[in-house]
Amino acid sequence: MQTLHQALLLKKLYLLQSFGFDYCNPQFLVPTQKRFQSQNQGDLRQLIESCKLCAQKTSSPSAGLCHQNSKLVFLSLMPLLDAQLRFASKSAQMLKNIVERVFDMRLQEISILSLLKCEIPQNSQQICIESCMGYFLKQIEFTQSPILVLLGAEAYFYLTQDGSDYRNVQGKLLKWNHLKLFPTFSLNQLLRQPKLKINAHKEFLHLKELLKEEKQCN
Repeated sequence: MQTLHQALLLKKLYLLQSFGFDYCNPQFLVPTQKRFQSQNQGDLRQLIESCKLCAQKTSSPSAGLCHQNSKLVFLSLMPLLDAQLRFASKSAQMLKNIVERVFDMRLQEISILSLLKCEIPQNSQQICIESCMGYFLKQIEFTQSPILVLLGAEAYFYLTQDGSDYRNVQGKLLKWNHLKLFPTFSLNQLLRQPKLKINAHKEFLHLKELLKEEKQCN
């Protein structure tokens, strides 16, 4: 699987070629994580937990919950669970309630991942995401989930590099490569503005209905 950086660069090169530009043997940057060989989730988790790639990190790495055959993957920018995979924060507890009470799913049926595996200062997030991307892409392979629920605009923009207005994509099921994305509110946003929980609940119910329809079609 190519990294997001490679895919975007290749797209730009093809676009330039269609306009008549010539180029020879384009060289892509090799992602830091591209060469690791993880045959199972245990190996991958150990790699993440022992990662020392980013000097800017302010916490221990957290691999998140990564279950095979997940019905949904909830994706945030930074880890929601701590290094011991505990639901220690208010955001994590909120997500747990959403999974169990709104979607009527067990935690074993979903995955909770993050683009960044550590707490990273905002001014260093872009370069650190490039280091973490290989871990994330491998986790997606293990989960085999067709749908990513993107928790907030930052997670959406860093993943897709789409610069459009987030309001135009939020609450909609989008196609991205071989996956489907469902951008929604960030959990911190819901904690800061409790009134938004009503809108978030509607979006989650909409996704729940889409899942039922997809299941019936299959």
